[in-house]
Amino acid sequence: MVVLPVNWFGAALVLLALALLVVDLKVTNHGLPTVGGLGALVLGVLILFDASGPYFWVLLVILGMIAVLMGMLLMGALREVLATRGRPVATGVEGMIGEVGIVKEPVGTGSPGWVFVHGEWWRAVAAIAPEDAHKQERERVIGVGCSVQVVGFRDGEVVVMPFGPPALEYSPRS
Repeated sequence: MVVLPVNWFGAALVLLALALLVVDLKVTNHGLPTVGGLGALVLGVLILFDASGPYFWVLLVILGMIAVLMGMLLMGALREVLATRGRPVATGVEGMIGEVGIVKEPVGTGSPGWVFVHGEWWRAVAAIAPEDAHKQERERVIGVGCSVQVVGFRDGEVVVMPFGPPALEYSPRS
């Protein structure tokens, strides 16, 4: 059996490259350990074996393919991470803002009703515009079957306003 001569400095660089690639999986750092790991991997493999061998070009081609593949994976993952920054929030309370639903029980400014939003039933109150806040003689009510849009949350209830054609009715305040 023929044993290949190994340069231990090259082996140490390959191990450093693997460690940097594992660190990049665990730490938020914009891919810098991956770039360092790819550089250490290429340099370590080039130093690892004797460069004067007859089939050294095969090693270079395989090494180049591995480096390009890992670089493409890094760039693809980084592109996806950066693309999520511009997207609106899709979960939680913030994800409900702007959703459109249907009134199932009349919703008033002072009397909560029920709305069906985002596949769920929510207790809801109607939003009051600042210019209408002084009108205390009649309560604004959004009728059953009208479309509403979620504009906020207050005390575990969604705050909604009419969406589409005017759907407000007035009822005498009791």
